[in-house]
Amino acid sequence: MPAHVTWRDAPADWRHDGIAMWLLPHAPRQRGEPQARESLAHTLGFAPETLPITRDAQGRPHFIAPLHHLETGWSHSGEALLLALGEDIELGVDIERLRPRPSAMDLAERFYHPEETAWLRGFDDDDARLLAFVRLWCIKEAVLKAHGQGISFGLHRFHVALDEATPRLATCDPGLGRPDDWRLHEWAPRPDYRAALAWHPRGQREGLR
Repeated sequence: MPAHVTWRDAPADWRHDGIAMWLLPHAPRQRGEPQARESLAHTLGFAPETLPITRDAQGRPHFIAPLHHLETGWSHSGEALLLALGEDIELGVDIERLRPRPSAMDLAERFYHPEETAWLRGFDDDDARLLAFVRLWCIKEAVLKAHGQGISFGLHRFHVALDEATPRLATCDPGLGRPDDWRLHEWAPRPDYRAALAWHPRGQREGLR
């Protein structure tokens, strides 16, 4: 049976709009790619060393033929690795362990969109503000991974709104395409961690990179 059929039937920790996600135990300070490659190979019916995956000039992983219709991404923090697999989309994921971050607001003031920074200032409780900071960070990282340029593109060039049940891009630089083309998902994959998934249909930003 073709790989693009079997992976849809494989057990996953979460499925969101057809995207499969797995939370894997991870050794701190170790690279995530070997573990991600092994898990993907098992799911797709390949040996890890023959899995047709490469990285582009920005370091973003991509499948090549015969799996070029698939897209993957992974992120690790602390003792957890988050892995995602989808089809005919561009995706990015991020996971962050919750920990003290005494410089969180300084970072937000320097790097976040002004509307996000203003929203964070509105929290009276320091713990709630820190959680909101990390939730924003996860989503913004996931968006920029899906975009393909990473943080160098600029965290300030798009506004993530978390004031509703579902996170959304309120505004963004034209280099990201249209805000409505993006889909965002954010959750707690396990206690003391936050995670985010960002994706859009493949080809939506053709020529904008």
